[in-house]
Amino acid sequence: MKIYEIRVKRALAPSGLPEYDYALNPYVGCLHGCHYCYAIDMTRGLPGKMWGEVVYVKTNLLEVLKREAAKYRPGVVGLSTITDPYQPPEAKYRLSRGAIEILAEAGFHVSVQTKSGMAVRDLDLFVKYRDRVDVGVTITTLRDKARILEPLASHPLARARTVEKLAEAGVRVWIFLGPIIPGFNDSPGDIEEVVELAHSTGAELIYDRYRPKPLADARLAAQYRQVRAGEEWWARVKKTVEEICARIGAKCTDAEEEWRSARRRKRYGV
Repeated sequence: MKIYEIRVKRALAPSGLPEYDYALNPYVGCLHGCHYCYAIDMTRGLPGKMWGEVVYVKTNLLEVLKREAAKYRPGVVGLSTITDPYQPPEAKYRLSRGAIEILAEAGFHVSVQTKSGMAVRDLDLFVKYRDRVDVGVTITTLRDKARILEPLASHPLARARTVEKLAEAGVRVWIFLGPIIPGFNDSPGDIEEVVELAHSTGAELIYDRYRPKPLADARLAAQYRQVRAGEEWWARVKKTVEEICARIGAKCTDAEEEWRSARRRKRYGV
């Protein structure tokens, strides 16, 4: 594991995801090293080439962000879109914590997404700004096999406890069940356990399928096996997810459908 400190000229960037106005990535690369991650294809330099082994830390991020937050129109900020905001360097650098405070104070809404139990460290901040923060926790499966594809992320049971603690504190929390990968976490058993967690905590569950990207697909094939995520497969799995959600009574949303709705709202203001 190698950590390099860098300086940047900008902090916020326009988001390519329709649910966010801005993206904020305090780090380049991710030490969780998930083998399926689409961010592999979007990360340049050593952090992309040595995925899971090298990360760049944007040491002056907070001072840049303070200037931008004072002059940019407040909107929804995705923290983070191509890295994990609570990966190991955050314990020392505290960039995500600082960014949440700066943005919330300036009237922005911050949507956090992580695979780390470290998020509980900032519970006080989430509670203080509960009207301006939501926290998403990615859980692909609650079983030990998560280690196969997410070697250095927090154990899924630690993530489950994070969801429970956030929910108990009244923080708006959601679970991202994704990506659902053929032959890995697409069984009714895997899915039902995560849906049960969402239902018991009152968290919304957002689910999504594996979307192949060239570099991520090659890494997944090398580290696990080659998968084929075809339309027929997804139709079957989507039906299974919806049936389980309906039976248990959990609020479940297809990420793809949510993206379409968000795009319409942005385009037409509805």
